[in-house]
Amino acid sequence: MKNKSMNDYPYKFQYAEDNVYGHVVNLLGQFEFPQQGVHLDIGCGWGAISDELIGDHKLHYIGIDADQDAVNHLHSEGKEAYCYQLSSYTANLEFIEKILNGRAVSSISIIDTFEHVLYIEDLLQTVSTLSKKHHAPVVISVPNFAHDDVVFKLLCHKFDETNTGLLDETHINIFTEEKLVNICKKHGMHQINKKDVILERSDQHFPKELLTLAETSSLRQLLLNLRGNMKSDGKVNQLVRMFIASHPSQAPVKQQDRPFLSIVTRTVGDRPEELKEVLLCLTGQECTDFEVLVVGHNLTVENQLLVESIINANPEWIRSKIRLIRVNGGNRSTPLNFGFENARGQYITILDDDDIVFSNWVEEFKNLAKDNYGKILKSVSVRQEYEPTTTTFSKKSSRAVSGFLRDYPAEFDFITMLHHNQCPGLCLAFPRSIYHDFGLRFDETINTIEDWDFIVRSAFICGVASSHAVTNIYRWWLKGTSSQSLHNNQEWEDNYRYVQNKFNSQYLIMPPGNAKRIASLVGMLSERQNLNSGLSMPLDDQLIQKREIAHLILVSNSWNLTKPLRLVKHLFGKKTCVPEVFSAAESELDEFISNAQNSKSWKLTRVFRSN
Repeated sequence: MKNKSMNDYPYKFQYAEDNVYGHVVNLLGQFEFPQQGVHLDIGCGWGAISDELIGDHKLHYIGIDADQDAVNHLHSEGKEAYCYQLSSYTANLEFIEKILNGRAVSSISIIDTFEHVLYIEDLLQTVSTLSKKHHAPVVISVPNFAHDDVVFKLLCHKFDETNTGLLDETHINIFTEEKLVNICKKHGMHQINKKDVILERSDQHFPKELLTLAETSSLRQLLLNLRGNMKSDGKVNQLVRMFIASHPSQAPVKQQDRPFLSIVTRTVGDRPEELKEVLLCLTGQECTDFEVLVVGHNLTVENQLLVESIINANPEWIRSKIRLIRVNGGNRSTPLNFGFENARGQYITILDDDDIVFSNWVEEFKNLAKDNYGKILKSVSVRQEYEPTTTTFSKKSSRAVSGFLRDYPAEFDFITMLHHNQCPGLCLAFPRSIYHDFGLRFDETINTIEDWDFIVRSAFICGVASSHAVTNIYRWWLKGTSSQSLHNNQEWEDNYRYVQNKFNSQYLIMPPGNAKRIASLVGMLSERQNLNSGLSMPLDDQLIQKREIAHLILVSNSWNLTKPLRLVKHLFGKKTCVPEVFSAAESELDEFISNAQNSKSWKLTRVFRSN
């Protein structure tokens, strides 16, 4: 640390109710300490909290600091204080036990000291030993390196050290909430309370012209939007946490120890046969790098026993992968949030208790992740209509009443997804970070379309990697209980408007390729408006219709499925001419539509196109 005279000593701060010292005293004030119990203030500085602890809480104050000027100041006020440079665990403990001289410690504080200490592990071990021995709570304060101002400036390669504050030039350690809590857990210090110091604008809120700090800039608003859902401490200037010592915690789970996929299965226990089929499908997976979280929602005792018996009827290897989690209250979103919160996998997917997956379901996700790790992974669902039925083996079974319906496109369409959902949850796998780091949650204020809302908000952050492989069947119930039957049309419409307004209120990150599509759609809309207004334009309704037909061909399942055939043709010098749909001449459109609809491949793939 730099040598400074008493007059320019930068750490001589005053006590105030709303600063770090007031917050430390507030946390300590929640305990009834024995009178004249010792409060140990390690790294005490000029003893800003000493008067409050001596006067209001009747504690005997002992300060320890490496700065002799600060210690002398406390001596001049008649307070007990010692000059000591923190070092090894053994030396620290020996020194503190010597000055205590048998006195019991009621509480400990370490205010804005960790960031200056070279032997931080030794200090934590020392404090943990004292806390455990004396059953004394410990309050620790550190500057928060993850404040929005610091993070947003780092994005612009700016790291401005100052005499004091978040980026004090004397700091040798930096802390975020996660680092502080984890390093304390490692030494048996467990957080029991907190009272952080919040500052919207820290001492690092400069220069004002920086776009990431300029309040109304779109860039800043986008960044704030992204951090807004996180377990964010972006407005926290100083972390002020209270700990108590016990046994050390296990280290956080490392990525390599996580299964690839966590499968969240909601059930209320009223579809036993379908749940059996779900678990049977998982038993037949080609890739078994997964775990299953069966989330029982509002289970009666009878249904809980039924679900447990279904799980226990499976082979041991799959049984060991299944966890049953009971959740009471809330709506359809609640079990999803519980499932995602408890998921250990690198990716998380939704497989409800009435859907069917093929043997390649997990394998396809894992293959996609090899080159697209961090994106949402998407395969293809087919829809199949079902009805409840009874059999000689079960009173609650089901039967298919249609073939496979290719209602859902192979590629994820960002623009169309803003209008309506094209993706059943089971065709998607979400990176765990979107939930556990970015803090996105299923909206528990709505009873329908909660999956669409979550998918779209996630997709514009993660991006989506799509596979054309069909991996699952989405059951569509024509009769019996389903989300369609449980909620009336008005509720669906209200939820739809609510979600649309949510999308509209946020900044969206659009992936490459969509700007041109938006421009084309706007152009087509303008053409229609001009026609409706009676203006003389070279386009007419027939041309607009041809543009729409050509567009539908290009986004159809048939076009996607026959891509390999077009590649083969190209190798033999027969190139397929694809016009720019929304700017092509009418003759180009006619030729393209005719060639496509009269081709053998188009006719052969008719069964895969939606009606």
